[in-house]
Amino acid sequence: MDRRQFIALSAAAGSGMGLAGCTAGGESKDTNTLDNSSNETEETDPQEGEEPKPEPEGGDGRPYTHYELDVHDEREVGHPFWVDQDGRIYGRSGPRVLISDDWWETTEVLYSFEEEGTKDEYVQAIIVPDNGRIIAAIGGRGETGGKVELIDEDLSGSETLYQFDYGRVSNSFGHVTYEDIVIIGSYKLSDFEGNRHANEVILSTDGGQTFEQILEPELVTEDAPNLHIHDVEYDPYAERIWVTVGDSGNTQIYWSDDLGNSWETIGERGDPPQPTQVVAFKDCVVFGTDSAPEGIIRWERDDPNDAPADTSELVRPHVAIDLKEYPDEEGIRVFARRRWHVREDDGRELCLMPFGYSSMHSQARESVVLGSVDGKDWYELYRIEDEDVLLTNIMGPLSMDGDRRTLVSDSNQCTPECGYQIDATVPKFWK
Repeated sequence: MDRRQFIALSAAAGSGMGLAGCTAGGESKDTNTLDNSSNETEETDPQEGEEPKPEPEGGDGRPYTHYELDVHDEREVGHPFWVDQDGRIYGRSGPRVLISDDWWETTEVLYSFEEEGTKDEYVQAIIVPDNGRIIAAIGGRGETGGKVELIDEDLSGSETLYQFDYGRVSNSFGHVTYEDIVIIGSYKLSDFEGNRHANEVILSTDGGQTFEQILEPELVTEDAPNLHIHDVEYDPYAERIWVTVGDSGNTQIYWSDDLGNSWETIGERGDPPQPTQVVAFKDCVVFGTDSAPEGIIRWERDDPNDAPADTSELVRPHVAIDLKEYPDEEGIRVFARRRWHVREDDGRELCLMPFGYSSMHSQARESVVLGSVDGKDWYELYRIEDEDVLLTNIMGPLSMDGDRRTLVSDSNQCTPECGYQIDATVPKFWK
């Protein structure tokens, strides 16, 4: 739903219209929104034939923990990345693009890039906008920048739409689609000696047929781990692009209201947090953390055109994940990975966000999945503690209604032949 649809729906419903759990006055009134009344009032007995609702646990800056994914199957079948609106899942195996029509239980090769066996042609990510075009990001792990390829409709070849100067497209963050908008950022550890940084953001406004560079933040300091793009988001309520940049003294949060022709920032470089996920809800923008305390940072807005004045408006942490403490070692234990966001035509929203453990922390092993329908209240839906499983990606559900099927994936660990997936149903933790 774009901003024009949002305004039209708001006008039709009046000032009391509830979207994604909140009304203009901040109260939950819509029957389709999250019900938090159980936290404030006495529970009523369930009606005959109804199952008792679970008791709420959490709140006060912590995720609620009384709902869990209904897990149907756990398996190891390669590396899936994307699900389209028809439920077809796309993934990779070396230079090959794989496709599945049964939620990754079985796969077949859809397309293979040339020079099989060379990492310059290895598939890094797959992006499929609503129009069905298949965009493959390949290469970029060596000295040569990665390419963004558009696979021909007849699968006879591909066209290079853009090549980054340095770096690649990450499968864990840094890309988003919304209708005909496709935004992609580059990612890689900086080469300070060679003055090379993965700091490009590119935009397509024609559904992935063409791309142009819209942002390349300058280096501020080499006294930082990196200068690279963390995440991008298209905000349909404000018709705004958000970009987050890391690390440390090079960090910044950018936004543009004119499709990248001009940019605004919050505070000085190095002042804002350096999140690896940005999610635009109707009443707020949330940031999944890339630092401790791990969880959700939230910026609340009263109007789509609002913009943050300074970093003090970012509530950090708005929600903190309960994680193991390691007295002998400090540092980030988990950080936010690629989210899945459903925006229904009637104004409802659902966002799922995995937090995979940081491989830079020698002891951390937990991965957690959070979910929200309004950006305010968050639910911990899944948790696993396994060195061989690093949750990095969520695909689905395609709708908040129906079977609400989702696939939670580890697309980073193991060899091309393995990789961990959780086939599950998202619990209906909203009314």
